[in-house]
Amino acid sequence: MNSSKNTLALLHPSYLLGWLGLGLLWLITRLPYRWQMSCGKKLGLLLYYLPSKLKNITEINLALCFPELSLEKRRELCKKNFASLGIGLIETAMAWWLSDEKLATLFHVSGFAFVEEAYAKGKGVILAGPHFTSLEMIARLLSTHYSFAIMYRPHKKRLLAYMHERFRPKTIHYIPRHRMRELIRCLNEKSAVWYAYDVDAGEKRSVFAPFFGIPTASLTSVSRLVELSGAVVIPISFYRRDDGTGYEIMLSAPLENFPGKDLIEDATRLNQTLEMGIRQKPEQYIWQYKRFKTRPAGEKRFY
Repeated sequence: MNSSKNTLALLHPSYLLGWLGLGLLWLITRLPYRWQMSCGKKLGLLLYYLPSKLKNITEINLALCFPELSLEKRRELCKKNFASLGIGLIETAMAWWLSDEKLATLFHVSGFAFVEEAYAKGKGVILAGPHFTSLEMIARLLSTHYSFAIMYRPHKKRLLAYMHERFRPKTIHYIPRHRMRELIRCLNEKSAVWYAYDVDAGEKRSVFAPFFGIPTASLTSVSRLVELSGAVVIPISFYRRDDGTGYEIMLSAPLENFPGKDLIEDATRLNQTLEMGIRQKPEQYIWQYKRFKTRPAGEKRFY
């Protein structure tokens, strides 16, 4: 009965624009890959030229993380970032609806031997990586070759939550962030879990560690998960190729002697791996998120 009510609620006229947008995205996925990328870029640039809170947040984040850049250079980076954000929206639709055959040529991965070595030693794996705009596409591409789980935060908006549940690939095991026991069980079964670590979960579950030189609320959960499961942490980075030939997925060597004795040191090491990946392609990172929302006591808010 509740399921029927939820379905009917999604047919409310207030969701009409969302359904129309979904239909348009489906139509775009029928186009050739380069045309899809072009549509995404144009969509992102449209968002860039419209005044919005997202643009304001992006400009603040870029100013905080790249103070060495001139205002003109940061504006250029912001514009490229919104173009990438628009492409990411199209890529999400591609990841939901395109066949494995159509996506096969876009997949380029290196470093998976590090995961296989961990499996050979009877270890679970935590893939620690940043939130890039191509996240949904990379997850889909990886799922066509390897089995893994993803930690995620369920969306509060009903329509978006429904879309994620309905259209995300069934080959991936999605674990809501609050189900930590399920995550630990997965790691104890010597599986891989993708953990996008760069989120602000508030002060209670975090320590302040430098990220782009800024004291940043950084989760302590990765350290605790390794202690409880014996898993290894393997940094993952991924980028959209500039020449339009697909995506690079790079897995690095596991972090040694992790966790240490100090949670701030652990968080600093994790932030450093994230920052290294982001600096390779800063225009492809999701700067629209309030990453520096939680501040140390007495410090002025950025947003």
